[in-house]
Amino acid sequence: MLFSNKTVSKYKIKMISAIATALLISLVQISWVNLAHAELESLTAQQQADVKAIIKDALINDPELLKEAIIALQTREQQGADAARQSALNSHKQALFETKTDPWKGASDPEITMVYFTDFNCPYCKKLEPSLDKLVKEFPQLKIIIKMVPLQGEASEEAVALAQTVWLNEPSKYLKLKEVLMSSPRKLDSESIAKVAKLTGTEIWLNNTDKTVNQQVKDNVNLMMALGLRGTPAMIFGDKVIPGLVTYEVLKEQLEEAIEAQE
Repeated sequence: MLFSNKTVSKYKIKMISAIATALLISLVQISWVNLAHAELESLTAQQQADVKAIIKDALINDPELLKEAIIALQTREQQGADAARQSALNSHKQALFETKTDPWKGASDPEITMVYFTDFNCPYCKKLEPSLDKLVKEFPQLKIIIKMVPLQGEASEEAVALAQTVWLNEPSKYLKLKEVLMSSPRKLDSESIAKVAKLTGTEIWLNNTDKTVNQQVKDNVNLMMALGLRGTPAMIFGDKVIPGLVTYEVLKEQLEEAIEAQE
């Protein structure tokens, strides 16, 4: 053996780090496949062979080493993502909570506010709606700001344009319109949107989109992307981000924690 025990331990740690780095790179599909060998470049061929033998024996005799390295790297990656998202939340607080053109429901003078990204053709959003209605009833101090994003194609764009225009011009009709649009068991299309508009007395706004709506919708989509959100539904209150469909119990628990954190 060419190394002292101290030197062996040193290069054992370095090689494990290199292997773990390569695993992380493969997980995120980065093409820098030779990065794992960077720590070995300064060694002779014989030293490299010895280090590789040490690592091979270590992994055979203790497979938990590999598992621990993967877990540690995944944890570090998640911590980095969480920190980046928290920074984004802090940077975009005004756009999230203080945009005057956003529809909302619940408390007019809230103690806590939730931002809700939604799409009228998102099946998971439709399933979430009853939980949000229940949440508003159980927590009268809660305000839900609704940010509509048309991620599901042209029909979603039509529905959002209609709903946002109604909010800006006849806000008293907005929540009923939203409720009926969301209650459709099938994906909306131009025909079904027109039927809903007629049913809710908002047909005057069909194909009569408020001139400010397009920019408002673009701002909503850009805000989602800036926060690292890639789909709907997504909810934000305090420093909590809840992406995707969750149960009422989860929403309630998270909201109670956020309320407690404010006290």
